[in-house]
Amino acid sequence: MGEYLALAEAIRGVLLRGAEAPPRQVLPIPGGQFLVMPAADAEVALCKLVTVEVGKSPSVRAEVWVRRLGSEEVLHLPGEELTQKRTAALSLLAARLLAPRRTGALLVVGPGAQGVAHLEAFAEGFPLTRVLVRGRGRERVLAFLQRAQELGLAAEEWTGEEVPEDVAFVVTATPSPTPVLPERVPEGAFIAAVGSYRPGMREVPAPLVARAAVYADTEAALREAGELVGLGKPVVTLKEALLGQRAEGEPVLFKSVGHALFDLAAVRHLLGLG
Repeated sequence: MGEYLALAEAIRGVLLRGAEAPPRQVLPIPGGQFLVMPAADAEVALCKLVTVEVGKSPSVRAEVWVRRLGSEEVLHLPGEELTQKRTAALSLLAARLLAPRRTGALLVVGPGAQGVAHLEAFAEGFPLTRVLVRGRGRERVLAFLQRAQELGLAAEEWTGEEVPEDVAFVVTATPSPTPVLPERVPEGAFIAAVGSYRPGMREVPAPLVARAAVYADTEAALREAGELVGLGKPVVTLKEALLGQRAEGEPVLFKSVGHALFDLAAVRHLLGLG
């Protein structure tokens, strides 16, 4: 089993077994925010610390402190790669559970590190026919295309207005305050919207959200995601979906804002705990 598939299974296990993870604390700091996200189960306790400083590069820095319970072992892990991979694995878990189409093209809007992680995850989990990408930075677009080609996939930049009909999977990985997709996507498409994480951000246009079968990584997304705040329709969490519940609508939209539970799953995977 590949790395992303194994991590997806670790996330499934944490969601179904249960763990403790209170709402994340968000503190103002000069020029940004400081986020504190603890989580624990019977074997592992951790706290993820994230500093967001607008105007700096990188603007987001993260670290994870881990205590393996019942021992003296303490780990200090860089948080960026862990976050990228667990977020992509989370989207992969949702797609393998919920996507109406099992093969087709992948469209990624946002070719940064998170977009590349999703490219790797979906290439591992599905027989992709080709890859399309859109982004603002030329260097990132070119690096993304090169990575797709290294994975043996035909890849090109998406420059049109309409999403091509062969696209079965869409990933948006941008902090955009305005939608980065058109109101229409191909029938049976699965959309993983992972970039926006505050009420003032919205990657997916409201008419598309209104039509879609909407899922969220946790209930926290209902308070934090611009696409979901005030949405007048039921939203099914990923845990509920794993237990068999389904949302109504078309296409399928999975909205992810992140949660310490998924960091716990990633650390458990890293420690070989499943």
